[in-house]
Amino acid sequence: MSDIYRVRMIHLGREKDYFDYSRRDRRVNDKGEALDLETLGFEVLQSGRDRDQAIAAVRRKHPGLQVDVERVVLETDGHA
Repeated sequence: MSDIYRVRMIHLGREKDYFDYSRRDRRVNDKGEALDLETLGFEVLQSGRDRDQAIAAVRRKHPGLQVDVERVVLETDGHA
């Protein structure tokens, strides 16, 4: 049985802003643009036997985009 994971993807070209927002707690980039999760990326619900399989599946679906592997969350446990 598969679990469902919430995987955060980062929009192409927004990797630095995403890092600054999520790791450095910056809310405005060097250009003065307001930063928030919705403008920097998006979430995908993905089934998988485990976290790594879910990440691999999302990477296949969205080649070239980065995954925030620290923010992958188990949404529903298929074993319940």
